[in-house]
Amino acid sequence: MRKTYIYSKIIETFIVFSIFLLVFFYDAFNNLFGFYDELIAFLSLTVIITASLFNRKIKLYKSEIYISILLLFIAIIGILSNYHSYKMGHSTNKIAIIGDIINFFKAFIAYFGIRILSNNIDSERVLNTLSNYSKIAFYLLVVFLVVDIIFKIYPQYTRYGIKSFQLFFTHTSRFSFAFSFIFLVLFLKNYTSKKWFLLFILSFGLFSLRVKFFAFYFIAIIIMFFGKKLMKIPRKTLLIVLGIFMLLIALIFKDQLVMYFSTDSGWSRSVILVTSIKIGNNFFPFGTGFGTYSSYFSGKYYSWVYELYGIDDVYGISKAYWGFITDQFWPMVLGQFGYFGLTAFLVIIYKYIMLFIIHLKQSIGQKQKQFMYVSLLGLLLLLIDSSSDAIFTQNRGVVMFILFALLINSYKSHNEVV
Repeated sequence: MRKTYIYSKIIETFIVFSIFLLVFFYDAFNNLFGFYDELIAFLSLTVIITASLFNRKIKLYKSEIYISILLLFIAIIGILSNYHSYKMGHSTNKIAIIGDIINFFKAFIAYFGIRILSNNIDSERVLNTLSNYSKIAFYLLVVFLVVDIIFKIYPQYTRYGIKSFQLFFTHTSRFSFAFSFIFLVLFLKNYTSKKWFLLFILSFGLFSLRVKFFAFYFIAIIIMFFGKKLMKIPRKTLLIVLGIFMLLIALIFKDQLVMYFSTDSGWSRSVILVTSIKIGNNFFPFGTGFGTYSSYFSGKYYSWVYELYGIDDVYGISKAYWGFITDQFWPMVLGQFGYFGLTAFLVIIYKYIMLFIIHLKQSIGQKQKQFMYVSLLGLLLLLIDSSSDAIFTQNRGVVMFILFALLINSYKSHNEVV
């Protein structure tokens, strides 16, 4: 019994350490820890394989089983797409293919690894530890921010005529993510009694001046103050309301949307998006395969696709400088896996959303509802960021899916007790 407790504490401590490293120190020490999210995926895969080989009973929700099947389907589609491209005379670097496979699936591998460990760790204890340390991290970040405002130590860029802040993070989006993460973790303990404190925490992310963060801030306020009423609305009505809301957003940002689908300006994001649609049509039902389009490894081992479609001279997509290739997530899914792969991934997201919403509706009025509120908010954060960031394949994606797994484990343990 003593050995089991020590074993559990070691794993729990490692999880907490890993999350904090990936959220707060990954950027500052990227040369040292740039591999760490892949290491998490490798360790999680070891857990999954070990559990499978030793016939250990893995208890997953039906939605999670569907998700795992769909992920396998995307893997098959991706490899078939690589083979199809090869038969058409286009060869992709093997390291790029393997690297991209790891990159694409690492967040989901981490998720299922933590889910399988649900009987070996106390997930709620991990969340409580994260909460305690996150509060300390918040106050430290505020001190750093005040010092930076006064002494201008870190890079500051002007947006809308105002200085934005990022501190020691490599980008303002990562700065805002840190505050979003703190908000989500502290939400668990403070939702019922300290909503204004949570809003105060989240408000510091506004210093990033990121439009995506403004969107998340707005949605977080709605869910935090009106979430209980929203969950009482029937599913069909809720979907209609969401549809109308999305239509209004599209109308408000009509000019920006038109710009995304226009290549006249030579803007890298619009070029990447429009070209992904061409790829989906030309290579139907496949895409071009792993490591070929709008992914990190398609840039590092410069893919043949960019030259094929004549976009290898676009700034940010060229071989000389490909820094904007990974600026979006969804064009990568469509370009590499085709319409079938894109549909499969959208269904995965839908399954996660419904998993969280159904459990949230079942737990309204109970303590475990907080777990599902945070899960839903976290997934919305990923979806918002994915519009102009490949967040699902980055360290932040790994962090969020580890958090989802801990939340599901905690929710499940509460239900089993009841």
